[in-house]
Amino acid sequence: MQRFVPKFKETITDMNNEYRNLLRAFKVKDTRVEYLNTFEQALALNCNFPLWENERYFRITNKYPLPEEGYTSLKKFKLYLMLYFYVMRDAGLLNREAEMAEQDWNKRTDAFGGSA
Repeated sequence: MQRFVPKFKETITDMNNEYRNLLRAFKVKDTRVEYLNTFEQALALNCNFPLWENERYFRITNKYPLPEEGYTSLKKFKLYLMLYFYVMRDAGLLNREAEMAEQDWNKRTDAFGGSA
């Protein structure tokens, strides 16, 4: 397995700031789609894989698409926050090494403690 070596990127600060903005918006129930879209752009710059080709991202965004503009439900906003957490973890952006090998997500334990 290859080791993921973090490199300094000026885009990390932007991603962290946009993530904080998402959390603040969620806290006050401000569920504007533009916040999610802006964070996705910052996240995509920092992933070690194409965000839009990530299996988890692809599956969730196709099953639960966001409106073009305006607001989404609080439940869907939270779903996208959870999705971003997993994508950041997959990319090694949350203090852990990225797993470079192909993974079968259906065989992994889900976020709520159940097993496949």
